[in-house]
Amino acid sequence: MTPGPLHLAGDAWLVRDLPTVAQSDGSAGPARLHANAMVLAGEEPVLVDTGAGADRRGYWAQVEALLDPVDVRWIFLSHDDADHRGNLGEVLDRCPTATLVAGRRLIHRLTLDRELPTERCRWVADGDVFDVGDRPLLAVRPPAYDLPTTRGLFDATTGVYWGADCFGTPVPADIADVADLDDDVWVEGFTAFHLLLSPWIRDVDPIRWRQAVGRVASLGATTIVSAHGPVIRGPQVGRALDLAFGLAGASMPAAAERLAAALARRFHDPAVGGRI
Repeated sequence: MTPGPLHLAGDAWLVRDLPTVAQSDGSAGPARLHANAMVLAGEEPVLVDTGAGADRRGYWAQVEALLDPVDVRWIFLSHDDADHRGNLGEVLDRCPTATLVAGRRLIHRLTLDRELPTERCRWVADGDVFDVGDRPLLAVRPPAYDLPTTRGLFDATTGVYWGADCFGTPVPADIADVADLDDDVWVEGFTAFHLLLSPWIRDVDPIRWRQAVGRVASLGATTIVSAHGPVIRGPQVGRALDLAFGLAGASMPAAAERLAAALARRFHDPAVGGRI
């Protein structure tokens, strides 16, 4: 059964999907990995990413529980992996007055699959602000990413930071809030996930890495949301940032090897679900 949207803060809502990570033999993996999107249901409603096409029915059921698609004015696309742009074509059709907001290079990449209405596109660089009627939104690249076109999004009105892939972690069951996850499971999953998402982290100068994480920390977000993990709220935000600070030079936890193998298939095997 499709879950309902999860309230984050103010008018920010999480659109949820929780597919099982599969093993090569077809059996269930050791964990499940979220494939979330987000809605800001303000004066000029914003869809943040468009979910995975495999769960199109579930995506629309949750969006329509919050608003009428014709009222959507903005579509923010963090990057163009399949589970973030999966419903983009239908979103553009069903939200006829919405403007697509994304990095310039990302929009160029999207045109390889679909002709986009350029008059409905707006380009944002890392650090740009765009106004959505009742608030400004800030595009801030997360410290970890698998595509250089990635942009995160900070809404100071609700205190929510959308980290795209960053700050994700697999979960052993249907866990919506990271506070309900055992800390050791979180640490191992968080480390394994990020070292697979961005293996270059191990080679980054620790000072530069801390600066990248510190840039997000300086936003003062009270909620961090990843497309690929449970919601991080309140005191857990500081814990998540500490885990992120510690990734530079980290090695894969020994206990997470089986998890890492399953996640690697989820990242790279089109039969399992394509890249994250």
